[in-house]
Amino acid sequence: MFWLQLGTLIAFNVVIFAMLFIPVSNPQHGDADDDAYGVWQLIHDIEAEREAEYTGRHRLRAPPEGDSSRAA
Repeated sequence: MFWLQLGTLIAFNVVIFAMLFIPVSNPQHGDADDDAYGVWQLIHDIEAEREAEYTGRHRLRAPPEGDSSRAA
């Protein structure tokens, strides 16, 4: 029984060592190139859309300048 426990302990230590110290490539991002749409670009686009929207009590009075699609 002692040898089984010792062998299991050694096997676990070898697996943990391999997971910690052997580098592994990340295949889920392997096909992303320089033209890929990044997180910071998405955040920038969302902030730009929020700035372009007009809300509040002035929304009913006049559309922002240059926005003819909402003018009725």
